[in-house]
Amino acid sequence: MASTKRVLALVVTLLSSAAVAFASGYQLNEHGAKAVSMGGAFVARADDPSAIYFNPAGLSFVKGFNVMVGGTLILPSTTFTGPYPNNTETKMNSLTFFPPNAYVTYNFDNGFAAGVGVFTPEGLGTSWPANWVGKYIVTKINLQSFDINPTISYSYKDVIAVGVGFDYALGSVTLERYISTPFSDSLGNPISPFIHMNGNASGTGFNFGVMLKPVKNLSLGFSYRSKITFEANSGTATFSQAGVLASQLPGGSVSTSLPFPETWYAGIAYKGDNYSIEADYQYVGWSAYKQLDINFATHTTLQQNSSLVGNYSNTYLLRAGGEYMINDVWTARAGVFYDKNPIPDAYDLPVLPDADRFGVNVGVGVNLTQHVGLSASYMFLPFKQRTITNSVYGFNGTYNTTANVIGLDLSYRL
Repeated sequence: MASTKRVLALVVTLLSSAAVAFASGYQLNEHGAKAVSMGGAFVARADDPSAIYFNPAGLSFVKGFNVMVGGTLILPSTTFTGPYPNNTETKMNSLTFFPPNAYVTYNFDNGFAAGVGVFTPEGLGTSWPANWVGKYIVTKINLQSFDINPTISYSYKDVIAVGVGFDYALGSVTLERYISTPFSDSLGNPISPFIHMNGNASGTGFNFGVMLKPVKNLSLGFSYRSKITFEANSGTATFSQAGVLASQLPGGSVSTSLPFPETWYAGIAYKGDNYSIEADYQYVGWSAYKQLDINFATHTTLQQNSSLVGNYSNTYLLRAGGEYMINDVWTARAGVFYDKNPIPDAYDLPVLPDADRFGVNVGVGVNLTQHVGLSASYMFLPFKQRTITNSVYGFNGTYNTTANVIGLDLSYRL
């Protein structure tokens, strides 16, 4: 019975980890190169089509017809040293991610404006060597999501504007790993089943924002994105290399539901003759994730419904940035931010390891023609070294992570 419970716990941990990663502290805020180049401090100005994400009220101040398309190239690098007392260092396989964004907006010149945006609020992953020390936790995970966000806004005398949008979110996750068991085959070799899991999820939410310009050159911004509960009802788990355990690990359909947290933004911006600066505060309600319930369509002695506790904490980001217009063609931009991670030490895993981080951002804007513009950004993102000593999974060790993030957007305005 003890062996049976151990295998069950390992299976549940695997499936739970996949879903937790989907709702982890890897919220992506890189949905416009201009905003990113200024540290993401954009809620109080929101003066390009990415206002749909940052503050929908800003659409009322984005004149004419606008199309903006682009994406963000994310190049992460992670090493893990451990688990203690073993001090072996393992480097994550090289990965590249490119979450895209696209926006179309139109200002009706009567106070009303409307638009639709498509972006990727989550979309990362990890890939570790097949036989690494953590192969019983994860060897590969890939996350993708898309948010479709139609939006409208209205401004009164260019002094105050309000905006509201509807969010329809789609997501998917793929995860692979080995499972450690106390069983052996007829030759005495340990049985380590390999599992491939994939699933799709969807959910709906809303966003709204307010922008106020009480005096010349000063603007205040506030926006909110609601919690979205992803309903994952079509997940599939497939086991291989299970040997004599195959009949007890049939896999098949799994389902769960998990929250993506609400987010609040507030900022203040000042615009001079040829420069502007902004400071923002962003609050993320990660405490929405308390535990995850895993439901199997097929039950056996080893394959039963179960739950995993997460106990994430609410957290925040601090942002500051600005731009300087060199001439009618070139604009230079820069910014910084601090991002406090929500994952308690005891629950941090190499599925998607997280830590506090400090981002340094730079970028440029180029007016290629009267109607065509280009924005480019670069972010260096060092994570604070994180040493885990109280892992509930018995996987203590030290994580070091950095990322290089390059953004590019091409815009057309008429």
